[in-house]
Amino acid sequence: MPNAHNSGHESEGNYGHISVQTYWIVFGSLMVLMVLTVAAWYVQKHFVHLPEIVAVGIALAIAIAKTTLIIYFFMHVKVSSRLTQIFAVSAFVWLMILFVITMGDYMARGWPPQKGPLTQAPAVIAGAPIDAGVGAKHRSLIRL
Repeated sequence: MPNAHNSGHESEGNYGHISVQTYWIVFGSLMVLMVLTVAAWYVQKHFVHLPEIVAVGIALAIAIAKTTLIIYFFMHVKVSSRLTQIFAVSAFVWLMILFVITMGDYMARGWPPQKGPLTQAPAVIAGAPIDAGVGAKHRSLIRL
């Protein structure tokens, strides 16, 4: 009689397993990266005032390193089939492409926001007194 636990798993392949020691090493690495993230923020806010683009670049680099460790070890991509690894890498590359497009759009907007018709009161834009314009016509009709 075959073992109930082993039945039905023949098609999964003979992949390796990640050791507990490796999990602890990855956990320690993630904790170091977390401390590095907090330290980078603290240094940037209190000691060295870096341009925002540099600070965001440092934070993204640390976040990408943490994400790579999680995907590679905790999601078992390291011991998966080559097809699974290709799909995981392609999804990660696609995410990076979306980040680049989003950051390109963000940087091209010209921050801080420019003064324009949506950031000022309508009376200031027209250069007229506050009571002038469409509102004044309606107020005069109401008085009659």
